[in-house]
Amino acid sequence: MPCSLFANDGTVLVSGDVSITVKAVDEGLYKLNFSYQGTPIPTINPDATIFLELAGSKELSGNYSSCELNGNTLTCQALLTTSLGTNFNVSDIYIAKGNGIIELQRKIQLSNSKAGDCFFNSFFGFRTDEQATNLTRNEYFIPAVWYKGNFTVTGNIPKHIPQVNDTYFYYREDRITLPLVMFRNPRTNFTLSIIHKDSKCETVIADGNGIDTGADYQFGSLGIKRENNVIYTNFIYPGSEAGRRGGRGPRHHPVQDDLVHEYNLELCFSSVNDYATAVKDSWGHAFELYNPTIYPVNLDVTYHGIIETLMYYYGEDTSMGGKYDAAGWPFEVDLTTFKPRNYDYQMGFVGMQVATGYYIYREGVETGNNDMIKKGEAVLNFWASKSQTSLGLPRDWYDPGWWGKTGTFRDGSNLRVNTGGMESLIAAWAFAKRSGIEKPEWLEACKRYGDWLIDNQNEDGSYYFSYNHKVINAQGKHPVTNSNKFLTICAVRYLVELHIAAQADSPGDNKYREAAEKAGDFCYKNIHNTYTYVSCVIDNPQTYDSESGQMALNGFLALYDLTKDAKWLTAAEQAATYTESWVHCMEIPVENDKGNRPTKYPRDRSIVGQHIIAMGHAGADLGFAWSSFAFYRLYLETGNEHYLKVARISAHNSKQSMNWDQSLFPGQQRGLQMEVFNVSGLRRENGAFTCLNWNYAAHLDPMFRFKDAFGTPNMEEVEKMSWEDRKYYNDIYSHVQSANWGQDISSTVNR
Repeated sequence: MPCSLFANDGTVLVSGDVSITVKAVDEGLYKLNFSYQGTPIPTINPDATIFLELAGSKELSGNYSSCELNGNTLTCQALLTTSLGTNFNVSDIYIAKGNGIIELQRKIQLSNSKAGDCFFNSFFGFRTDEQATNLTRNEYFIPAVWYKGNFTVTGNIPKHIPQVNDTYFYYREDRITLPLVMFRNPRTNFTLSIIHKDSKCETVIADGNGIDTGADYQFGSLGIKRENNVIYTNFIYPGSEAGRRGGRGPRHHPVQDDLVHEYNLELCFSSVNDYATAVKDSWGHAFELYNPTIYPVNLDVTYHGIIETLMYYYGEDTSMGGKYDAAGWPFEVDLTTFKPRNYDYQMGFVGMQVATGYYIYREGVETGNNDMIKKGEAVLNFWASKSQTSLGLPRDWYDPGWWGKTGTFRDGSNLRVNTGGMESLIAAWAFAKRSGIEKPEWLEACKRYGDWLIDNQNEDGSYYFSYNHKVINAQGKHPVTNSNKFLTICAVRYLVELHIAAQADSPGDNKYREAAEKAGDFCYKNIHNTYTYVSCVIDNPQTYDSESGQMALNGFLALYDLTKDAKWLTAAEQAATYTESWVHCMEIPVENDKGNRPTKYPRDRSIVGQHIIAMGHAGADLGFAWSSFAFYRLYLETGNEHYLKVARISAHNSKQSMNWDQSLFPGQQRGLQMEVFNVSGLRRENGAFTCLNWNYAAHLDPMFRFKDAFGTPNMEEVEKMSWEDRKYYNDIYSHVQSANWGQDISSTVNR
């Protein structure tokens, strides 16, 4: 029946603790009053439910001429007319979905359009705090751009993106990983999320060229506005970033009769006790709504293709007939000429020389390929014997000498680079030992670095960002060159696995374990408790980034395996949620009129599964590939099938820009894949069209860990095992991790 018959009677639509009350106002119109647990939640204009903006600044607001309730659905109609005579016919359907969730289906049709009205945007949102004397008295989440600590000293966000005293914090949905904004009041626990549901996120070339107005701009933006001590949590259509520092400026729809202007929003009202849970709930709900597609690849073909690619681009040393004094891989391969650029060697991070040496060494042993063994061994021997200072600190970047000349190490030693390289030396030693091959010098190098970590651990358990390996000061130490402590998390898994490995010749010695737990306690307090995942993308500003989440997931999961203390599993799960929030989980297609314009990232492959690298820019890459094994293990530890889906996205979708089937670069190596690209702007047109050595490692690291745990690099083959077998092998892995040297753990693992 029409709501107008009982508009003053109170609640007409209820979903859990949220209610919409229809209220009669002047001239036979009706506005909607939202409330949560009895507390009013005003709309943008408290006196008018519908809010439009004309010509960039003129407000056109109003209320409904009819409201009709039918079960869990409230259908509202309105006609708003400008002073020039343009009619905006608004149809809003509110659907109560239970549990505090309301779906809004909005459609606006124009008639009698007047050119003088120029262009417009429609808004939907709420005044979520009307006493906001400062922005940070509340908490916010927009995937890949806004987390709890953005405006803290440790958050260290770049100056060219929104700052704490700015007014506008609106983000287009092609700039973020899911179209979601979350607001939380920590004093009351009130939490609101707005999700743009069913977005096609379509646009045309004019958008990328900076043209403000277009009928084909079919995407939204979401975010926060703070003005006159009021916080607005809003959705805007089409997606404008007008007023936002570092944004792409305004985008509007033209005022014209044949315009398509419609969208669906999911409005989620809840009471959540802490920020981390609010993020997990809001992200998880948006993820379920979009249900990102998995694009399967043949994981066996990709595995062997990457190994073959490593062998193809291997740079031989002079003992093998090559020109370099040390063997290794080029820093990058040009994807237009397919020739190497710059044979310079970084042990970890983007170089991953030790890791790739381990992969081909192990593959050689497992297949009886002596050439692989020799070449992998040469790389591992170089880093084990040549990289460390007299104190045990690795020098992490080497420029090899040519034709008999001796190369040199570059300045600086970075904690992430060091630990990322030396982890693979532990794995190589452990694999060799359980295969009956003794390589004591590899373990000794790892222990020398472990001892250096013990000697240089701060009282609070932390380590510094980087050190000067060229100098030993009066205290007998390498001086600190950057005192940021957030790379401490990178040392945790290294120390845990070193502890396991060291039991081979020092049973009962727990010094590395103690250092790992001490570092873990620092990270739990300063990363987990504060939701501050920063600094691990070391060649970017030391701010929030995706890889800091990955490092935290790895470190906390390693500690959980070591101790079985549930707090570390909780920390690993929180890090996992943070990490996946950087992963594109919505399709963002190329422009509808792209035509034959060239792209760097393949135009016909999905963006889903690529992750944004760091705050301050929109660059994305394949780096989520690193995390398939960790997410799969979370699935086995918790039984939560969400983690299985995310693991599959990591394992499969991260290979969308890889030449695994030779369709991208016919006749070239299967492991080739571009390093970084932009999703937005002129979509997929910009990026670094080169393949770096870390690209191979990002795929192979989890594959080799799958081999360690389950005997196969192929996650889909693991899935064919019984649940009981998978749990059993996972339990074994938790005791030895990737430092399995053949130790007897039969007394600690039961089938």
